[in-house]
Amino acid sequence: MSGLPQKWAIAGDGTSLAYRDSGGDGVPVVFTNGYATSTYYWDGLVEALGDRVRAITWDLRGHGRSQAARDPQSLTVGGCADDLRRVMDAAGVERAVLVAFSFGCQIVLEAWRLMPERVMGLVPILGPFERPFDTLISPKVGPSLFEVFRRVRPEWAGVMLKAGAWSGRMPGVHGAAQLTGVVGRGVRAEAMRPFYETLGGIDAASWHALGVAAQEHSARDLLETIDVPTLVIAGGRDVFSPGELGREMAALIPGARLMWLDEATHTGLLGHPEPIAAAVRTYLREIAPAHRAGTSQPETEVAPA
Repeated sequence: MSGLPQKWAIAGDGTSLAYRDSGGDGVPVVFTNGYATSTYYWDGLVEALGDRVRAITWDLRGHGRSQAARDPQSLTVGGCADDLRRVMDAAGVERAVLVAFSFGCQIVLEAWRLMPERVMGLVPILGPFERPFDTLISPKVGPSLFEVFRRVRPEWAGVMLKAGAWSGRMPGVHGAAQLTGVVGRGVRAEAMRPFYETLGGIDAASWHALGVAAQEHSARDLLETIDVPTLVIAGGRDVFSPGELGREMAALIPGARLMWLDEATHTGLLGHPEPIAAAVRTYLREIAPAHRAGTSQPETEVAPA
C-alpha cells in the first residue's frame, strides 16, 4: 500500500494520524499495528487479499508517519481505540472488519467496547487481550521487565529505541534472534529491516506511554460479549504473546475460530504469510457474509493451509 496517497485523521489530542485507504468495493478491513511497528507488517497480507477487501492501514500516535502524541497521557488503550474510530470516520467507513497484530489486538478489542455497532468482525493475530508483560518470555521475567520499563524516563526510552535500531545492523543479531525464538526461522534478515528502521523513528514519550497503558489494560470482561465473527490466530513458538493466550481468547469468545500455527513466533506474519492469508480469505468469504445475514458460527479450529 506504499504507493497509495497518504491521508490524515485527527486524534482527540489534536495529533495527526496517518492512514492509507485502498478504496474499492471489497469488504472494509482496518489493519491495526502492533507496538513499535508500522504498516509494513501488513504489506504481504494486504497484497494476498487483493481486491476482495478495501484495506485501510494506519499508524499509532508516535509511530510510522503519524505525529508524536501531543498528550502522551491520553495514549491509553481506549484512546487508541478512539484513534481507530477517527480513522474510520475520516475514511468514511461505517462498519469494518478489524484485523490486528500484537498490541493492536488489545486496541481492536477495546474498539468493541467503544463502538460495537461499527465492528463487522475481529481477527486478532499473535496478540494478547490483557497485561502483555505478565506473559512476556515467562511469568517471572515479564513482570520484572515491566517494573524496569515503567521507571524509565522518556529520554532513556529514546536511547533504548535508538539502541534497538542500531542493533539491527550488527552482524549476527538476526541469527541470534532466530536461535532465541524472537524471530522465526523462516524470516529473512531483509524482512526485518523495516522493523529496525521503524524503531529509530518512534517518539519515545508516545512509546513509553503506550507500553504502560498496555500493561494496565484488560479486555477479559469483553470477550464473552463479542457476537461478531472472530478468527483468532496464535503461534506455538511466540515468546511475546504466547499461543495459549490466543487459545484462551478463542475459547472465551462465543463462536470464535482458532487458527493454531505450531512453528509461528511473534514474527508469524512474516514467516507464515501463506497460511495466514488463506485463513483470512476463508474468514472473509464465509464468516463476514454469514454475519451480515445474521447467522451464527460454531466454534471451529482452523487447520493451517
